[in-house]
Amino acid sequence: MTKLSQNHLYQQIRRRLVAGLLVVVPIWLTYAALKFIFVSLDGFFAPLAENLLGFPIPGLGFVLLLLFLYFIGMIATNILGRSVVQFWESILERIPLVRSIYQGAKQLIQTISASKTLEGFKRVVLIEYPRRGLFTLAFVTNFVEDKPQGRRFAVVFIPTPPNPISGISIILPESDLMETNLTVEAGIKMIISGGLVTPEQFAFKLKGQDASS
Repeated sequence: MTKLSQNHLYQQIRRRLVAGLLVVVPIWLTYAALKFIFVSLDGFFAPLAENLLGFPIPGLGFVLLLLFLYFIGMIATNILGRSVVQFWESILERIPLVRSIYQGAKQLIQTISASKTLEGFKRVVLIEYPRRGLFTLAFVTNFVEDKPQGRRFAVVFIPTPPNPISGISIILPESDLMETNLTVEAGIKMIISGGLVTPEQFAFKLKGQDASS
């Protein structure tokens, strides 16, 4: 094996390990946090309920966990609660390692909770943005027609990495879209990972020619 091949293999292994960590760490942290809250609530309230009622209540910890999450969500959706959450996030963002892990977990939850929104993405395309010569991944969400002129326009959503549900929407002629071989899921993975997770063959069609990598 040549040195060039060894470097390529090393880079490929390293890229996939990092991509695996980006997926596994937020999931594990979310699981660990929920488990800790569940055990703590159940361990504290279950004995009190048993002493008061004289018998244990199966699933009390799970019910209390749901109530706890609902209560936190209720606080986070009002003005005062949002201020508290933003203050807490500002503290976490000052801690280098904690900041990366927290943001990863937050993006994961936002992506999962936005499944309805993601279903609206029809396909993944490339467009020239923010200027000609630069290409940006975008998701086609809809089409509109200018019937008097006989022109068809595409409504596309340009996500902001690493969050695939934040970004901007623009309307452009359908002829300006450059088709790719990416599925919506693959496109979302590329956005979340900042390009670390890419398919083995990324093919796209430029205007008047084909290209692949």
